[in-house]
Amino acid sequence: MTKTAYKKAREDLLVMLVCTLLVAALLFYVIPTLIKVPAAALRDDSFTPRTFPYFLGIVMAICVVIGDCKAIIAFVHARQEAAKSGCLREKAPRKTLHEIIALVMPWLVYILVVLYGIGINRIGFVIPTLCMIPAVLMLIGCRKWQYYLYVYIFAAAMWAIFRFVLHVQLP
Repeated sequence: MTKTAYKKAREDLLVMLVCTLLVAALLFYVIPTLIKVPAAALRDDSFTPRTFPYFLGIVMAICVVIGDCKAIIAFVHARQEAAKSGCLREKAPRKTLHEIIALVMPWLVYILVVLYGIGINRIGFVIPTLCMIPAVLMLIGCRKWQYYLYVYIFAAAMWAIFRFVLHVQLP
């Protein structure tokens, strides 16, 4: 068992724990908050608008628990093997700035997308879109000004299609 196998087992365990948190958030926060059911329906009906989402959430929870168990077993096994072979005692070389940025970039893009969603709900489509486009393009290292222009033209076209063709007012 190599150090890379240990790292993979550790990453798999982390991913499964994040999935566990997401499923818990779905079951205990998202479904009860977003799917409103009248008290009379909860009392009288066996099937409500929450029934199918809860069913899917429970199926997802079962899959996540199975995945958690498999990931924990694989991690414990990989850690024992790595400890026996002495891989865990070796110091890892320091990461360069480029490697650190490459590791953090997906999280930064995710945070920007979440902020974009919050911004659209709070202040509308135009201002968050004007801010989001350059932020993401700069983050991924785009230097050609033409690409910025293309994305702005596409965003404006989408706004025009929704506003004038589909007659849907964007927030």
